Amino acid sequence: MGAAWLSGVFPPIATAFAPDGSLRPSPAGFLEYLRAGHLDGVVALGSNGEAAHLTEAERLSCIESLRRNLPTPLRLIAGTGAESTAATVERTRAAAAEGAEAALVIAPSYFRRQLTAEALRRHYHAVADASPIPILVYNVPVHMGYDLGVDWIVQLAGHPNIAGLKDSSGDVARLPTLRTQLGPDFVLLAGAGEKMVEALAAGADGAIAALANLAPGACAGIRQAWMAHDAERARRLQRAIAPLGEALTRGYGVPGLKAGLRMLGYDHGDPRPPLPPLPAAELAPLRRLLEDAGLLPRALAS
Repeated sequence: MGAAWLSGVFPPIATAFAPDGSLRPSPAGFLEYLRAGHLDGVVALGSNGEAAHLTEAERLSCIESLRRNLPTPLRLIAGTGAESTAATVERTRAAAAEGAEAALVIAPSYFRRQLTAEALRRHYHAVADASPIPILVYNVPVHMGYDLGVDWIVQLAGHPNIAGLKDSSGDVARLPTLRTQLGPDFVLLAGAGEKMVEALAAGADGAIAALANLAPGACAGIRQAWMAHDAERARRLQRAIAPLGEALTRGYGVPGLKAGLRMLGYDHGDPRPPLPPLPAAELAPLRRLLEDAGLLPRALAS
């Protein structure tokens, strides 16, 4: 399929906002921090990138800025999903024109009752037909309001330009079936860094994980160790960062991600309203999680 590079670990990076709420470039040193962690690339305009809160012009500006500033050898994936097929095609072509190398396409959900497996198959195949870059199907039930499920995913995948799947269902048990039915060349990416070992063991090729923003070296290291058949090292790395990843997934979300990045010295600003910042009462617990993960030095006891 020509997209073997999609087998890897990618953070869905936070979008940086200035104090007045306007878009600004990623903080100095942040992209280099990700490169130093030996990640494979980044995802712009994912759920953790607050893509739903950006205008169309801002989406293109974000991709263009990242393409210009992204250090080699990091690759660029862009979220391009929209509620209509026409809008998704337009976003995907525009993202490719700005330098995105693959598109992460969330399934539409507004007219859920009419979204049959066949309707979604036509949608994804039309986008794949029109796209100059490979497509990743994005299944994220918490935001879509439904789960594509194994049978539907298999139907959607039957197109040469649909290169893979990011599955954020949390159901690792489905991965062996997907691997068997979709074959070795179809890229399967998990959506939770704290479960990467389990996902790799079940047949995943990597992950698109928010946790990789905060712990790029550990997240990339888990996959590298697993590929080197060093399962104990992979598990050891995961144990160190899993509590932080679980907190992000369970409740902190974008506000916690941005607060954590600020603590690491990469201030992306506050989330865009109506999404609130992380409550002040949660800052100390988050700092402890970063300390426990080895990402911040422990504060001196008073």
